[in-house]
Amino acid sequence: MLVDYALFEGPLIALGIVLGILLVISIVAVTKSQKRTVTAGRETLIGRPGVVRTPLKPRGTVQVDGELWNAISDGPNLSIGEQVVVSGTNELTLRVRKKEETDD
Repeated sequence: MLVDYALFEGPLIALGIVLGILLVISIVAVTKSQKRTVTAGRETLIGRPGVVRTPLKPRGTVQVDGELWNAISDGPNLSIGEQVVVSGTNELTLRVRKKEETDD
Protein backbone atom coordinates (compact mmCIF):
# COMPACT_ATOMS: atom_id res chain seq x y z
CA MET A 1 0.00 0.00 0.00
CA LEU A 2 1.40 3.33 -1.02
CA VAL A 3 0.71 6.47 1.02
CA ASP A 4 0.17 9.72 -0.82
CA TYR A 5 2.26 12.16 1.25
CA ALA A 6 0.91 15.06 -0.77
CA LEU A 7 -2.26 14.77 1.33
CA PHE A 8 -0.24 15.61 4.50
CA GLU A 9 1.94 18.34 2.99
CA GLY A 10 -0.49 21.24 3.62
CA PRO A 11 -1.29 20.42 7.28
CA LEU A 12 2.39 19.74 8.07
CA ILE A 13 3.44 23.11 6.66
CA ALA A 14 0.72 24.84 8.69
CA LEU A 15 1.82 22.98 11.83
CA GLY A 16 5.44 24.02 11.23
CA ILE A 17 4.41 27.66 10.86
CA VAL A 18 2.34 27.57 14.07
CA LEU A 19 5.17 25.91 16.02
CA GLY A 20 7.65 28.47 14.66
CA ILE A 21 5.44 31.37 15.75
CA LEU A 22 5.00 29.85 19.22
CA LEU A 23 8.77 29.41 19.51
CA VAL A 24 9.41 33.06 18.62
CA ILE A 25 6.75 34.28 21.08
CA SER A 26 8.28 32.13 23.84
CA ILE A 27 11.79 33.45 23.17
CA VAL A 28 10.55 37.06 23.24
CA ALA A 29 8.66 36.48 26.52
CA VAL A 30 11.70 34.90 28.19
CA THR A 31 13.97 37.71 26.97
CA LYS A 32 11.61 40.39 28.31
CA SER A 33 11.30 38.68 31.69
CA GLN A 34 15.10 38.64 32.06
CA LYS A 35 15.29 42.42 31.51
CA ARG A 36 12.78 43.34 34.21
CA THR A 37 14.05 45.43 37.09
CA VAL A 38 13.71 44.40 40.70
CA THR A 39 10.31 45.39 42.06
CA ALA A 40 10.49 43.96 45.55
CA GLY A 41 13.01 43.77 48.35
CA ARG A 42 15.19 46.22 50.16
CA GLU A 43 17.26 46.95 47.03
CA THR A 44 14.28 48.87 45.62
CA LEU A 45 14.44 51.29 48.56
CA ILE A 46 17.71 52.90 47.47
CA GLY A 47 16.98 56.46 46.36
CA ARG A 48 13.54 56.51 48.00
CA PRO A 49 12.62 59.45 50.25
CA GLY A 50 11.77 58.99 53.91
CA VAL A 51 11.11 60.83 57.16
CA VAL A 52 12.99 60.48 60.45
CA ARG A 53 10.65 59.05 63.14
CA THR A 54 13.14 58.70 66.01
CA PRO A 55 16.36 60.75 66.16
CA LEU A 56 19.27 59.35 64.18
CA LYS A 57 22.27 59.64 66.54
CA PRO A 58 23.49 57.99 64.26
CA ARG A 59 20.99 55.09 64.69
CA GLY A 60 17.25 55.53 64.82
CA THR A 61 14.06 54.88 62.86
CA VAL A 62 12.83 56.23 59.53
CA GLN A 63 9.59 55.81 57.64
CA VAL A 64 9.93 54.92 53.96
CA ASP A 65 6.92 54.09 51.78
CA GLY A 66 4.72 53.84 54.87
CA GLU A 67 6.97 51.33 56.65
CA LEU A 68 9.24 51.88 59.65
CA TRP A 69 12.87 50.85 59.24
CA ASN A 70 15.92 50.86 61.48
CA ALA A 71 18.37 53.32 59.98
CA ILE A 72 21.87 54.72 60.31
CA SER A 73 22.69 58.26 59.24
CA ASP A 74 25.52 58.62 56.71
CA GLY A 75 26.14 62.14 57.95
CA PRO A 76 25.32 64.23 60.98
CA ASN A 77 22.66 63.36 63.54
CA LEU A 78 19.13 63.95 62.25
CA SER A 79 16.04 65.07 64.16
CA ILE A 80 12.45 63.81 64.06
CA GLY A 81 10.62 65.01 60.95
CA GLU A 82 13.70 65.64 58.80
CA GLN A 83 13.55 64.43 55.22
CA VAL A 84 16.06 61.73 54.24
CA VAL A 85 16.98 59.64 51.19
CA VAL A 86 17.94 55.97 51.39
CA SER A 87 21.56 55.59 50.25
CA GLY A 88 22.04 51.88 50.94
CA THR A 89 21.03 48.83 52.91
CA ASN A 90 22.74 46.52 55.38
CA GLU A 91 20.55 43.50 56.07
CA LEU A 92 17.42 45.06 57.65
CA THR A 93 18.99 48.44 58.40
CA LEU A 94 18.83 51.32 55.94
CA ARG A 95 21.65 53.81 55.43
CA VAL A 96 20.20 57.28 54.93
CA ARG A 97 21.43 60.79 54.26
CA LYS A 98 19.72 64.14 54.69
CA LYS A 99 17.61 65.05 51.67
CA GLU A 100 19.00 67.96 49.67
CA GLU A 101 16.95 70.28 47.45
CA THR A 102 18.65 68.72 44.44
CA ASP A 103 17.19 65.29 45.33
CA ASP A 104 13.76 66.10 43.87
